[in-house]
Amino acid sequence: MFVKFKPVSGGSYTLLFDEAAGDANEQFAPSFRDSLYKPGGYGAASAPKIPLANTEGQVAFKWSSNYASAAVGAAAIATLRAALKGVPVHLQVTVGATVLYFPNANLTASSHNQKSREVLHSLTFETDDVTTTAP
Repeated sequence: MFVKFKPVSGGSYTLLFDEAAGDANEQFAPSFRDSLYKPGGYGAASAPKIPLANTEGQVAFKWSSNYASAAVGAAAIATLRAALKGVPVHLQVTVGATVLYFPNANLTASSHNQKSREVLHSLTFETDDVTTTAP
C-alpha cells in the first residue's frame, strides 16, 4: 500500500507513505455515514426514513517510518504538518492493483509518537466520498 496527496488547488501528488519503501502500515480506516431524514410519525408503526445526499466521512492512516536520525524524524513531523494544515487535498490510496481516491479531504487530526529514529504518524482526514476515478 502507498498513499499520496495533492492540494485541491493543483500541483502534483506527494508521497505520504509507502510500504514497499519500508514504511509500516498500521491502519487504513475509511468510514462513511449517510444522512437520513426521519420525519415524525405519530402513531405510526414505523417512521419513514428518507435518504439525503449528505455524506459525512473520514479516512484515518497510521504508519511508522524510520528516519536517518532522530532530528530528521522530528523535522518530518513539522514538514507533514506544514504541508497539510488547512490545505484541502485529494488523497490517492493504492492497494495492489486497486486505486482509491478520497477527494476534497481536510486534515482534522494528527498525532506523532517519536522514539529515536522511528516515528508513528497518525492522520485523520474528513471527506465525503471515495471513488476509483481521479478527481
